[in-house]
Amino acid sequence: MKHLNLKKLINNLIKFAPIILIILLALFLRLYNLERRTSFDADQEEIAGRARELLSGHPVLLGPKTSLGGFSIGPGFTYVWGFASLFTKGDPIAGAYASIFLGTGFILLIYFFTRKIYSEKTALALSFISAVSITLIVWDQSPWAPSLFYFAELLTIYGLYKSARKPYGIFITLLGLVIGFQSHFAVFLIMPGALIYWLIFKPILNRKWIIYSLIVTVLGFLPSIIFDFTHSFVNFERLLSIFKLAVTGVAPPISKVVLTLISNSVSYYYVFSSLILRIAIFSITILVCLIGIIRDEKYKKILILSMLFLFIPFIFFLFYRSNFSEYYLMSAVPPFIILSGYVFEKINKYFLITLALVIFLAFINIKVWRVYTRSINLWAKEQVVQTIVKMGGKTGYGVSLSVDAGYGFGYPFLFEYYGAIPNIPPLKNQKEIFTIIVPSGYKDIPAMETFDGIGLRWQGI
Repeated sequence: MKHLNLKKLINNLIKFAPIILIILLALFLRLYNLERRTSFDADQEEIAGRARELLSGHPVLLGPKTSLGGFSIGPGFTYVWGFASLFTKGDPIAGAYASIFLGTGFILLIYFFTRKIYSEKTALALSFISAVSITLIVWDQSPWAPSLFYFAELLTIYGLYKSARKPYGIFITLLGLVIGFQSHFAVFLIMPGALIYWLIFKPILNRKWIIYSLIVTVLGFLPSIIFDFTHSFVNFERLLSIFKLAVTGVAPPISKVVLTLISNSVSYYYVFSSLILRIAIFSITILVCLIGIIRDEKYKKILILSMLFLFIPFIFFLFYRSNFSEYYLMSAVPPFIILSGYVFEKINKYFLITLALVIFLAFINIKVWRVYTRSINLWAKEQVVQTIVKMGGKTGYGVSLSVDAGYGFGYPFLFEYYGAIPNIPPLKNQKEIFTIIVPSGYKDIPAMETFDGIGLRWQGI
């Protein structure tokens, strides 16, 4: 029996060796020199602080606020961050590890999903491009709640696709939407696409899976429901205010929304391609898939589903009359990957062309990755804080933040992490003062040391 199990394990390792290597490559590209490629700003400090509260035994019922009406999403990513913090003893890098874990999970989901609907070659090609995509690498190295979104959206698409054939599809769909609610307001923008798909292709219903679906939905929304019941439904009112904002103000230019959709989609391949090339790639992909919907019955459902998820959020922002943030159309990436898979499936018979294309994309993305830097990163902030603690001790001094707008986040959490309690801002007539200058040279303030864009100055007695 042991011999048979060992043989089966070896066979599985051989069978899945390509995707295992791809995942290892993805992890290396995301983890290499991570502290100097990740940030620790307002979003990260807020979630890290909530995760610390969670580990101290205080329940967290809401996640971060969105830029639309102040509505708060679910606290799911806070719990993921808290779980990662258990293994890093509260290190602020925990959120980046959590984000990278979710990103590699997204790549795995791409592989297993597209392997079922297309072929092994196409699944490996899409997974490999995802592993080396500088856009996805930078995204995965950004520890914030939307790190959950791509995984959640792709899981939702997978559930919808399966729901026309298997009764558990509705459970996977709702699980994806619940996870998406823990991530970003954009989950509400993909829900209409899901409903339209179910109107076109009726899901197979089963009492057992409907009950499971209701359970996971209630559990996923329960923290937010508890918060609203105990706070006069303030968060629900914020949600309603978003739809009021939709009919006031000025809608963004159509050209801006169109170009954002195209750029966000094609950046999956390479973020720095020219506008003409991006338009060409997007247009060819959509045209090939539209022809596929008409002529290719085998792939008709998945192509229609992906088109709905690509264009419904886009249509929303064509008419939305309020603040438009480009990254809200991040929802374009997972459906565009699936549509790209159809194109790859059509050209797979020209294996050398596909191979050359994948190698070329890997080359240009890794070339950018080699020189990619993020100024004012987590490493720089830690170096500043550690230098201050080393010179001034744990307490008895002041810290002045002489920073440009939006550059003063993260330091209180880091000082607490390193066990220091300085006065921020300094007390009146305090003699020993450290000044953190961001960016270095801000308002011509000289620095005695500089760390990746952050200056440090000391004024002592």
